[in-house]
Amino acid sequence: MDGMRVWYWISSIGLAALLFRPAKKMILAQRVRRTERKLDRQLTEEELKDLEKRTVPMTVFIVVTFSFLFNSVIMNKYF
Repeated sequence: MDGMRVWYWISSIGLAALLFRPAKKMILAQRVRRTERKLDRQLTEEELKDLEKRTVPMTVFIVVTFSFLFNSVIMNKYF
């Protein structure tokens, strides 16, 4: 593997790791608000934990996709 390809993979995975936590918090907050509005009540702890578990795979997909596409655009433009 050439150096640029290695750098692309490392920087994409690093960017995904850095973005995971804030993106998860933002998506979870939106899902909690939407669910509370829909049910017209506060969620229980069990419901919050269930929502959080279901938020993780969606967040991973969004963050990894974004980071690889972002790095692809940046590397094609500047390198």
